[in-house]
Amino acid sequence: MKNSFFWKLLSLFIALFFLCCAGLVILTLSFSTIQTSQSLKLEAESKKDLEGAITKNPEKQWMRQLEMGAQFDGVLKNNTPSEISKWKVIIEIPPKSYIDSSWNGEYTVTDHQIQILPPSDYNQIIPPNGSITFGFILYSQPSFQADDVTVEYYITKKVTELTGFRILYYSAIILLIVIFVYLIFMFKLRSLQKKHEYDRQFIEQTLKLFANTIEAKDVYTRGHSVRVSIYAKEIAKRLGLPEEEQMNIYYISLLHDIGKIGIKDSILTKPGRLDSDEYAIMKSHVIKSGEILSDFVSLPGASEIVRHHHERYDGNGYPDQLKGNFIPLFSRIICIADSFDAMTSDRCYRKQLTKEEVIVELKKNSGTQFDPQLVPIMLDMLECGVAPVELQN
Repeated sequence: MKNSFFWKLLSLFIALFFLCCAGLVILTLSFSTIQTSQSLKLEAESKKDLEGAITKNPEKQWMRQLEMGAQFDGVLKNNTPSEISKWKVIIEIPPKSYIDSSWNGEYTVTDHQIQILPPSDYNQIIPPNGSITFGFILYSQPSFQADDVTVEYYITKKVTELTGFRILYYSAIILLIVIFVYLIFMFKLRSLQKKHEYDRQFIEQTLKLFANTIEAKDVYTRGHSVRVSIYAKEIAKRLGLPEEEQMNIYYISLLHDIGKIGIKDSILTKPGRLDSDEYAIMKSHVIKSGEILSDFVSLPGASEIVRHHHERYDGNGYPDQLKGNFIPLFSRIICIADSFDAMTSDRCYRKQLTKEEVIVELKKNSGTQFDPQLVPIMLDMLECGVAPVELQN
């Protein structure tokens, strides 16, 4: 888990590093500009970057022979927050038209066209949201209205104004926020995991303390509950039970003999066979275990499980003579794990069995004392060396 967290943290820092690099690139680009050329028909339409008009002044018109002289006033309005430069106005005119005078621009006239360029010393730039004016006096046919007008220009936009940049910019901000939140979440999760691990260790050590206190009466059973817990958890794992269930049976197994705390030492440590009265007292420890754990709600079903861990699969066990699958699964698991440890440990009344003897006992009691589904698992654990106790051959 530590290595997994380290690599996750490293990957996040790498992502953050590249994000910072991307941020620097974006910051650099934000001071950059891009210039593009545009061309449009001049119309008084505010939806365009550039709008304007060239109109014939109705108060300044006159006839001279067959030509009409008129003053034309022009305006170009920049509707953007960017500069417009290198503008050129192109006006289509009838043949033989000519300009008498002009202002605010450099004018070139051909047979069919007037071209207007910015003056050399002013009006070079149309400022953001600004405008310029120009004008000329033209002699032409009386019907001429300057309707066919084209404007060519360059617009210099900051990179930050481009749609692509804005998408990249806001995406980077969102990604940075996501990474920041994820880092906080990961550190918070790690803190909770540490606390959870501390709590788990505290619970396990407390339960082991109870088990050791019980087993302190008998030198032959010291470590019994811990070994049974290890076996039971391994069986649960091999049955495919969830990890949470594996830990539950581990904890419950640590307390499966807690009722023995009320059994006399003379019975617990008696070297010979127990008489009927003593055996009845010994059997009562499962009832006492269930009663002691009846209020232990942190381990669901613990009271019932420890009460029935000496039931037999054939129904001849105690205290309630449950049979088969009516015995809780965890009780059946603890039963075979408990018996296995008893067989593979020295007791006050006999020495531990050999590996071959244990195998014979497990097979002989399959379907009678033990759940036949669990016996092959226990045998496989024995053959694979999963059991931590060395057996005599």
